[in-house]
Amino acid sequence: MEKTSIGKLFFYSDQVNDSPGNQRLDSLLFEGLDLKTIKVGYIPSTEDKDKQYFQTKVQYYQNYGVTDILFFDLYADFTSLKIKELFQCDIIHLSAGNPIEFGNAIRNRSMDQVLLDYVQSGGIIVGVSGGAVLLGQSINLFHLFIGSAKKSSETLKLVDFEFLPHYNRWNDAFKQEVKEYSERKKKKIYCANDGDGLMVDGDSIRMIGNVQVIGG
Repeated sequence: MEKTSIGKLFFYSDQVNDSPGNQRLDSLLFEGLDLKTIKVGYIPSTEDKDKQYFQTKVQYYQNYGVTDILFFDLYADFTSLKIKELFQCDIIHLSAGNPIEFGNAIRNRSMDQVLLDYVQSGGIIVGVSGGAVLLGQSINLFHLFIGSAKKSSETLKLVDFEFLPHYNRWNDAFKQEVKEYSERKKKKIYCANDGDGLMVDGDSIRMIGNVQVIGG
């Protein structure tokens, strides 16, 4: 079984309140926590000056009664003074978006080590779409999708597999490319349809909904 740190990791393909699969993941996410006292640290994948995307997630969590949500910016409003507060959050949320841009921002702010320390101290990280990709071994599948010759594996590497969100959206030709990549590189890939995902808790992996495993 894949080995990870002592905290919990949640991989969401997407995240919408009316999805039964997302609701099942959320139930696991909040298990054992007091919804009234949970603090979530939200890290955006890109600049969100008007906090438009942030407000969408605020509403998502508020539907469960979670109201204490920290906006932790990696861009113009970044301040290292907030790192201690982020570390004290019950959940850190890595938003959806371009994983190349997101990964670069995390490294530029030296937040990769902070996130690793957070998980190793028992913290919970939620990754949605591109944010979930960054929890895995590489973003090579994203490069494959956009047709980029450059390959990068600069992710958080909190598990030893790769994650492919939105599997139901890809055509057969791209799915075949993914399979060939897995065979060529000897990589294990968890592929989740929208509405589905997985939880990694220590050595245990729990798949929610229609998650396909390729390779490994």
